[in-house]
Amino acid sequence: MSVSNKVRKPDKILSVILGALLTGFMWRFRGTHGFGAFWGLVCVGSMVTLLIFAFYGNRSKMKFELIPIGALMMGITVPAWGAVVNMPGGRITSVAAFAGEAAERTGEIGQLSGTAFMLMLGFGLVCLYGIFAGTLFSKRDYKIYHYIIFVAVFFAAVYIAKATFAHIVLRRLAPEIASGFSAGLRDNGINLSWREAYLAHFDNMSWAKKIPFGRYYYECIEHIAYCFASLVLLLTALICFKDRITALVSLGVNLFAALAITVSDYFNICGFDTSFLSKVNIPSFLRVTSWSLWEFFTGLILGFGIMFILALLPGRISAGKKYRSEPYISNRLFRLVFNFIAFVFVFIVIPVRALTLKLTRNALEYGIIKSEDTVSVIFIAAVSAVIALSLFGVFRKNLYSKNLPVPFRVKPADYAVKALGFYSVYYGAVYFLTGDAPLVRLVYRAVKIPEAFPSVLLSGDFVSFPVVFAAFMLFVLLYFIYRKRYFSNR
Repeated sequence: MSVSNKVRKPDKILSVILGALLTGFMWRFRGTHGFGAFWGLVCVGSMVTLLIFAFYGNRSKMKFELIPIGALMMGITVPAWGAVVNMPGGRITSVAAFAGEAAERTGEIGQLSGTAFMLMLGFGLVCLYGIFAGTLFSKRDYKIYHYIIFVAVFFAAVYIAKATFAHIVLRRLAPEIASGFSAGLRDNGINLSWREAYLAHFDNMSWAKKIPFGRYYYECIEHIAYCFASLVLLLTALICFKDRITALVSLGVNLFAALAITVSDYFNICGFDTSFLSKVNIPSFLRVTSWSLWEFFTGLILGFGIMFILALLPGRISAGKKYRSEPYISNRLFRLVFNFIAFVFVFIVIPVRALTLKLTRNALEYGIIKSEDTVSVIFIAAVSAVIALSLFGVFRKNLYSKNLPVPFRVKPADYAVKALGFYSVYYGAVYFLTGDAPLVRLVYRAVKIPEAFPSVLLSGDFVSFPVVFAAFMLFVLLYFIYRKRYFSNR
């Protein structure tokens, strides 16, 4: 950075490219065994936050504690989406079979209605993280309790919507799902309306999956509620906190998330006869149905959007005052406890969990162990505890004994630069070399059965391997070259 602390345009452009690549392969990683749901989104959130800090972290507002807070803010808003992804293609299924029927029942739905629900899913997907990203560049100082307020407002709005008007909205937008759910309830001898049944089994997705069309109904209710809660968050930032920057950044992130997950859904619906895509003259090699490609391109567009929005911020906002060695939490005991617990969870437990679950799955596959659950829990706890205890002395010395504002003797921005390089390589190794280990299995098949190798790339999750691996390698190459030339000299 220059003396004025502004990020140059070429550097902003690179941040956008790196953001797209990083979030692309990380979003794909999070969809595999070892990550998943809340854990996977926290993992993605930690990496995106590290990238933001690496480029914009040399500012007084960018405190160390905010890195794990950002990771958690992305993980909190994890909706269900396993069924709704088919809806833009004009198709829904009962998921659970009706009595006397061997297979699930398939029905049609308006593609515009299906697309609307995908957009709502995306709009609420990372809405709390959008708020978090905005606060990093706001003139207002945000403390931990402010983020707790945002989380509380979000879930209050979600549960209010789920208990009230979300059912009316669903009935208007997707009557096929409401009527299908009603038929499923009658089929199971449940004499309740769709809304009464939902309230009787409030937010219970495991129960809903047993009722024909129940999973679709519950998912759509959730997407309506999350979308509504996202709008409430924007109004909270704008009206209650009088913070236009946070509201605008969050709005931009939400819109990009909606675009990302909906446009990328092409890879789920391009083969449907009910989809408008079936009538479009698309080359056969582009008609690829792949859940993993949907995940990758969702992350690619989302990461591009987040960093693009931040790059558009005027220099007077994105530069700010240079970092000052001032504590974010004044009480040294609370500072020690918060930093240690948050750091251990985000940067030790989650990485260890990802590697452990994949390795135990391999051990189960080769008959080394008989049950992966017990072994996984014990190993995760043991390894995490050993690493955490070895670091506790460092945290206690710096944060408590010396009353420093950071657990390590580096600025948050410098920590982010080092951690981003380490964890990107770590997560790449975990994904490509363990568990399903696509790189290992591809090399093995290429050597063992070379004549069958080309067909392997057209089957299952291997379809996404070339783009995911290319994105990972390009990110690592660009990042480490840039890190040596730029970050070391600021």
